[in-house]
Amino acid sequence: MSTKFKLTLLTALALCLPTAQALTVEELAAQFESYKKQQDVRFEQLSSENAQLKQQNAQLQQNFNNTQSQVSNNTTAVEVISENYEGVQKASEWFNNTTIGGYGELHYQNRSVENGDHKEEVDFHRFVLFFGHEFTDNLRFFSELELEHSIAGDGKEGEIELEQAYLEYDFNHNASVKAGLFLMPVGIMNETHEPDTFYGVERNEVEKNIIPTTWWEAGIGGNYRFDNGLSFDAVISSGLDIDSSGDKAFNIRSGRGKVSKQKANDPIIAVRGKYTGIPALELATTILHQTDLGQSDNPSDESIDVGSGTLYQAHVIYSHGIGLGTFTGKALYSRWEIDIDSKLHQAAESQYGWYIEPSYRFPTSMGDMGIYSRFQKLDYYSGAEKNYDIWEAGANWWPHENVVLKANYIHKEDTLNSNSDERGFDLGIGYQF
Repeated sequence: MSTKFKLTLLTALALCLPTAQALTVEELAAQFESYKKQQDVRFEQLSSENAQLKQQNAQLQQNFNNTQSQVSNNTTAVEVISENYEGVQKASEWFNNTTIGGYGELHYQNRSVENGDHKEEVDFHRFVLFFGHEFTDNLRFFSELELEHSIAGDGKEGEIELEQAYLEYDFNHNASVKAGLFLMPVGIMNETHEPDTFYGVERNEVEKNIIPTTWWEAGIGGNYRFDNGLSFDAVISSGLDIDSSGDKAFNIRSGRGKVSKQKANDPIIAVRGKYTGIPALELATTILHQTDLGQSDNPSDESIDVGSGTLYQAHVIYSHGIGLGTFTGKALYSRWEIDIDSKLHQAAESQYGWYIEPSYRFPTSMGDMGIYSRFQKLDYYSGAEKNYDIWEAGANWWPHENVVLKANYIHKEDTLNSNSDERGFDLGIGYQF
């Protein structure tokens, strides 16, 4: 501060003060210096407070930025978690709506023929996997993939077969329709043939050769179930293609095409009625017709001597509790009527078979046991007429309701050829899940 300004300021102060309180220039200068020091201290305090406020403001800004970053990270994390949850939820829904199952059976046979032939073999006959998926409560898919005889390929005994692959839709509680590859609605075993559901190591020969189990086609089918236990099935599907020459001529079982690029000139129309309105009783009958069993609208060589064919089948199953266990009786009749334009093979026009099977199943401390007997009468054709009376008896043991061990003795009498009777025993294990 200049000396001139100081003197001017002191003079102004002196003039402002009363005369009694007049101060000297030195006193005024001392008071001014004191005031100036106070102002400097106050200025320093304000500067310090301002610096602190700036620092706090900077810290607050940093905290705000960190909070914004954290919020952004949390939002991203929530979105990721939400996406993952939706993915897991979708995967869970797929898993919960998909079913996997299957069955398998291992057989041992020891058979002798009166002419001296002997067969002793072991075979993992079937290995099957089921895959199903429920798209909605009304729409579902089901499939069945099978490997027969353990290994398939050139020169091997086995086959890989797609036995079922169809979509099914429920219109309501009573009515449904299915389309695709499915088992034909005929007989006892054709639709239910898991090894723990029947007696005997091998499937019975009547249903094997006459129906012929296991028989599937491609087509569309409808089902209607009344509330009183009566139901009806109607099917239109691909059909058989029976040869009229060779060692399999007019053989029903060999006519199955298994939907492998098979001819489809003449379809099958089938209708089944079933009644289960009485507990432990099943009554069913099927009528199946094909206009041309040889598919001769586009004939293969020499496959023009077979015309229309109609299958008639009926069966009854009845169960009744006796003592600790359950008695079950089964009876089945099946017959083909075929129009054959060949004088050499007139015996093939009627092919039939029937069987009766009583059984008794009872619980034990080690699982259920069951004993059975079966008589079969079989008259079919395969290059020549075949006629057999078959007696069979055996036992099943279920250590678990879906696991079974089997043993049976069989006597197969060839009624047309002497010294051709077959006798022996079979052992087997089976499961389903």
